[in-house]
Amino acid sequence: METSELAARAVAVLTAAVTGAAGAVGQGAGAAVADALRARLVSTERGRAALEALNTEDPAAQDSARSVVQEEIEADPELRRQLQLRLTAPGTNATGSLLITGSQVSRSSIALGPLTINNTRGGRAVIALGAALLLALVVLAVYGGINLIVVDDSPESSQDDSARHAVRALNVSEVKRVVPDLTSMPSGWERSGSVRTGRNEDNGCSGAEARFKTAYGRTSEGTVVAALFTVWSCPRVALTAKGFEETRSGIANNNKATEIPLPELGDQRAAITHYNADLDETTAHAVLRVGSVLVELEYDPVVPDDPEWSAEFEQMASMVAARAQQVQNA
Repeated sequence: METSELAARAVAVLTAAVTGAAGAVGQGAGAAVADALRARLVSTERGRAALEALNTEDPAAQDSARSVVQEEIEADPELRRQLQLRLTAPGTNATGSLLITGSQVSRSSIALGPLTINNTRGGRAVIALGAALLLALVVLAVYGGINLIVVDDSPESSQDDSARHAVRALNVSEVKRVVPDLTSMPSGWERSGSVRTGRNEDNGCSGAEARFKTAYGRTSEGTVVAALFTVWSCPRVALTAKGFEETRSGIANNNKATEIPLPELGDQRAAITHYNADLDETTAHAVLRVGSVLVELEYDPVVPDDPEWSAEFEQMASMVAARAQQVQNA
């Protein structure tokens, strides 16, 4: 697939996620595409500006954002591989869907592969953005029998724009969805155990945690790096904010604690490295509050000779912050 076409498809999926126009984004390949692309873009000021542009109906701004995405794909072979793999995955039928194998199309919402576009303002922007791509795919459908998905376009399926930044308490099953799955992790990582969940009966907060590790050693000695994601959601935002401050303070009191930069993620954020003398290792922590959700990422050990560790650390933090917002928006 040409880079320009790949960028157009990826931008269509991400625009739907940003505007809340896609019913299918948030699960499966669509969520993976949105997470991977968002994590890449939020790491730079230029990328964050592109994300903001996707939330407008200004064609010039959207064209500029698409150009930024195309350049990011060209600069990152792994990102290109992931997007191409997920965007070429076959679509699946959903409740209230219509299979198109000939020339008859009815109703008003369509889905392509991982993307389902609802009849909202954001959905119409997505359709305008990908008009040429959609036309080509419809032509292919007529002659090649490609399956397109049509979902319910009733008023109940529309989403208010304010839902994109929704703040609400999550239950245990929803908190579990914030925890990354393997497809959301950078390449070269694997799961280390199952996802653990629970609920604190004293304060009503729901939690989940999952551990990942590198599939191969990062040093000549075979050092394996681990990443532990711990997620909590509390009934009141004030309680989550208190948890953020307590967690940040606890990490900052560790030996040789040093604050490190982190992109503007969520409502509150902190990133700190500290030294464990017993293990002779340095650990990096990110603590984020996204609405009612508190996320802690523990990444260790930091490999001093690995120049890419900080970018990987930021990518993970950005990805889980995006997932926390997406689940609250649902």
